[in-house]
Amino acid sequence: MSIILPVMIISFFLESICSNFISINNSLFIPLFSIISLVIIYPYFNNDDFKFLQFCGLLGLFYDLIFTNTFIFNMVIFISIGIIIKLVNFFISNNALNIILISSITIIAYRIITYFVLCIIGYLNFNIQIVYKSIYSSLLLNIIYAFLIYLITDYFSRKYKIQKID
Repeated sequence: MSIILPVMIISFFLESICSNFISINNSLFIPLFSIISLVIIYPYFNNDDFKFLQFCGLLGLFYDLIFTNTFIFNMVIFISIGIIIKLVNFFISNNALNIILISSITIIAYRIITYFVLCIIGYLNFNIQIVYKSIYSSLLLNIIYAFLIYLITDYFSRKYKIQKID
């Protein structure tokens, strides 16, 4: 927990700050730092998947209440993203290059799941261009963030001998 909570708190507040300064309509830099932090912290749960999924649900609930003002919507989606992260980490080792790949998969999955759920409930009309735009507008900034936060957490985990799975 020594790395998990600081990464989550920093990511959550950084996303909050960035979302105030970056226009959501005309931007290539839409932050999803909370989702990326799930990718970064997964190895620090040391295969305790139940605890990781609980943490995903808790973060999703906070995300719902603070950013989207919905209840349980993002909690369920964050748990789904946690399952995807768990499955991808089963097949891919944990290093800087693979973090970029896992983060990309996670962002794409989050955008697609969210869009299709919003289409199913009738909030949005289906338009594949909107899905593509939401994906590519999220990738660049979040991949850079994932790479940097991975390097920082990897440095601290080696320096202070914090156990994680690779």
